[in-house]
Amino acid sequence: MASDLQSKIHQWVSSHTKDILQLTETLIRFPSVNHPPTGDEYAAQQFVMQTMRDMQLDTDVFLPTDVTELATHPALWQGRDYTNRPNVVGTWRGAGDGKSLLFSSHIDVVAGSPGGRFENFAPTRQGDKLYGRGSNDMKGGLAATIMAVKCLQDLGVRLNGDVIVESVVDEENGGANGTLASRLRGHNADACIVPEPTGMVVAPAHKGGRIWDIRLKGSPGIGFSADNIVSPIYAAARLVSALEDWETIRNRVTPPHPLFAEIPGLPVLITKIIAGEFEPGAGDAVPENAMMEIWCEEYPGVSEAEHYQRLIGYLEQVARENPSVAKCKMTVEPVTRFLPGSEIPRDHPIVQTVSRAFAQTTNHAPVVRGAPFACDVFVFNQIANIPCVILGPRGGNAHSYDEWVILQDLIDLTEIFARTAVAWCGVA
Repeated sequence: MASDLQSKIHQWVSSHTKDILQLTETLIRFPSVNHPPTGDEYAAQQFVMQTMRDMQLDTDVFLPTDVTELATHPALWQGRDYTNRPNVVGTWRGAGDGKSLLFSSHIDVVAGSPGGRFENFAPTRQGDKLYGRGSNDMKGGLAATIMAVKCLQDLGVRLNGDVIVESVVDEENGGANGTLASRLRGHNADACIVPEPTGMVVAPAHKGGRIWDIRLKGSPGIGFSADNIVSPIYAAARLVSALEDWETIRNRVTPPHPLFAEIPGLPVLITKIIAGEFEPGAGDAVPENAMMEIWCEEYPGVSEAEHYQRLIGYLEQVARENPSVAKCKMTVEPVTRFLPGSEIPRDHPIVQTVSRAFAQTTNHAPVVRGAPFACDVFVFNQIANIPCVILGPRGGNAHSYDEWVILQDLIDLTEIFARTAVAWCGVA
């Protein structure tokens, strides 16, 4: 990239800091909550649509269910309702003889936990942070991709290749149908960048995993009767202990994936336990049912069948061997799709291009390693054959109250994405 264009990009971003942050704040104000099987993304997507049209992008607005191939695709996760939940895709056409680049973000946010100091959808700046639901995951990233294109447009740059910016629905809570629908619709490119919050780490890989419900049915009754009581709470307690042991052993014997060597480990998180029908202190009966929800992570390369055999096979073994669990009827149900981890080579050209743009913007080389979360990037790497790198801001409390993002990262990302588009697509 010519040094004068690099300088112009930097100057534009520096002089439009206010616009970048204001766009992020506007997006945060839309309560685009994903609450399966439905979601509230409509109003936010209407705003994104108008923003793209104002930029003269070729804009495609469609429901995932408008894509006929989606209904029969093997990767479809059934049971979602896409009424008033459109994807929005804007294409900035290039001269036609360069590589194309796709920026893919999701507009939906998790309902999350109540509480906190700040209102979820009332963006608040304090010091170097911006608070608000979706600020970190991932409306700040979406704003940076839009503003990167706006930067190049305002500078009068004409690229050889197309740049596509999309905002998809239903990524959270194990969703990926919106992302898949865009690929089946034909919005594809030679490479992709997803601005999930990696903490300003360039990530050629991400973990996978799945959420499961474990349900235990015992025999209810009261303590002073002659009933044959079987407590599902004792069974749940045995499973909690067994899962803790299994997590420890698994992480001891599983070699770290090379791209996760600095952050090894495969968590097994028990996210919910429910048992008992009485208010505390109001009853002395053993309940009939107990339920626990667990999240289990995997490195890239682990299939759905292998994940099932490892985790569910172990739980079934515990159920056979432990008397407290064996007395109960245990059922296992998936809450989300299996989100496979995926990766591209560390030396892939898109990883190198993003890394150079990062270094040019920040004056230091990026950390390159795997992203420690599951996401929709497997759709690009494994289904659509579009090499994808993940790069997003630092922040915290994603999926919870008082979610926040580092303001400077949104500015830096805008510049990194603009530089990457120029280097990847070429200047006409």
